Amino acid sequence: MAAHITAHGDAGPRADPAIPIDQRNSIDNLLYLCPSCHSRIDKNSGAGYTVEELLDAKGRHEAWTRSLRQAGSAWNVRYHHVDFVNTTRLAMLPGADDVLRVAKDIGLDTSASFRSQGMLAGVFVNRVKPIFENWGERALDLDPADPIEVKPGMVVSFDAPMRARNIRRARYLARISGSIKWDPHLRFAYGKRTVAIRFDPVWLTTTTSLTTLGTAEKEAVTYAGLGTVVAVTKEEIQVSAMVFGQPDNGVNTFVQSMSSMSPRGRSNIEFGRMVDSRSARGARMSNGSDKRSTVDAVLYFDELDEQIVGPEPMEKAVFGAVAKAVPEYRRDMRVGLASLITWALTKHDYTPTDVASHLVVAPEEQWSSFSVPRLGGLISRTEVAYALLRGVQVQYLDDLDEILIEDFPPYRGGFQLLSGNRYHEGLHGCVDKFRVRGGDLRVLYSARDVYGEGLDESVIEYWKRTGLFSSVAWEEDEARSQADEEEARKLMGDFMSGF
Repeated sequence: MAAHITAHGDAGPRADPAIPIDQRNSIDNLLYLCPSCHSRIDKNSGAGYTVEELLDAKGRHEAWTRSLRQAGSAWNVRYHHVDFVNTTRLAMLPGADDVLRVAKDIGLDTSASFRSQGMLAGVFVNRVKPIFENWGERALDLDPADPIEVKPGMVVSFDAPMRARNIRRARYLARISGSIKWDPHLRFAYGKRTVAIRFDPVWLTTTTSLTTLGTAEKEAVTYAGLGTVVAVTKEEIQVSAMVFGQPDNGVNTFVQSMSSMSPRGRSNIEFGRMVDSRSARGARMSNGSDKRSTVDAVLYFDELDEQIVGPEPMEKAVFGAVAKAVPEYRRDMRVGLASLITWALTKHDYTPTDVASHLVVAPEEQWSSFSVPRLGGLISRTEVAYALLRGVQVQYLDDLDEILIEDFPPYRGGFQLLSGNRYHEGLHGCVDKFRVRGGDLRVLYSARDVYGEGLDESVIEYWKRTGLFSSVAWEEDEARSQADEEEARKLMGDFMSGF
């Protein structure tokens, strides 16, 4: 959640009344924290944390995320495992400073084998995996389906099923000879040639890496990575590996999800839910379902993504997608936004995958762009924010999903909420914040808002400035107001009965 470095109010933690309100709400004055840390920095009127300390923490985190982004996107792959990292060769590439900085920070000896350094190797791989997934080197892709000519010295990427050779020598960390005939390497067909990827076994990250390489001696295993071309002949392209591992190709995610699932969740799951539901949508629509029926849908976002600073970016992305996907005469929906209540996920010993299997129900019953493994993985690795759209027509959900994927990277997917499903209703109980009708936006409020802090007119002004709507105004949520008044009467009655 977004925390103010200098307080929003004149009397809050680290307050500075001289700073204008718009600057207090600017990105420069906001720091994204978990709820516990948010409470910690504001405790005792913020006495334990100065503005300078919080700005320094924000700066250090932004420098780290910026280094990941600046690594570029010319070559990238999501890894299930990183099996090999040659830090010496990586040091020659642009962006390698980030890898070496991680090694230095954790005390890893880059001149010694990984297997001699115990748990540090695992810590190192976990820290550098995001860098490899966004590596910025302009590598040439050795795609077996489209072979190209390469020359010695070129940096190349690879992602293909391949076989391993001479792994027995790797198990004993035998010194490499320089001959592809004797040294451990990976091989795959590349047009009329074979690509041979040499590697020094001292840079294998774990003992498990050797187990997988042993499997690759008997049958093809898919590896992805980067390397440098060292020799080219009519028969063979020899590559010296810099980094390689097993890519996250869906099957790995499936196996990982099933192995982490509790027996209770595994017994209730159907295989049809394990694949993305997108492929089943066309058949579902053709089976007589009413495309114009209205449903409630939830859209999930990675709340830790740096583009989400406060709720406005997510709200703006949702409204922009609605404006593109839904014609004005079809718009009459309510929108609420909140964070997923993560503590509820483990309250009854359910794993994230168990919960995902209940959220992504049978494809014929529910629109969804999630598979169980992908949703379970999302819940397990990050904080999730969601937007709840009430009253959207089914026929527009695919378009909303595709537009958000293209326009707003923090978006991860969505699914239709089903009434009576306790997981759907229990985890998505946010209050409606907006009503979109035609080209107009109405910001909803209740009696509690009026008699509490009052209505913040800057909200209306913000949405007017976006230009997304023909008009923006307040609208009372009468049902909420009635509930507020009933609660107030009950509290007053309890108070008076105490005398």
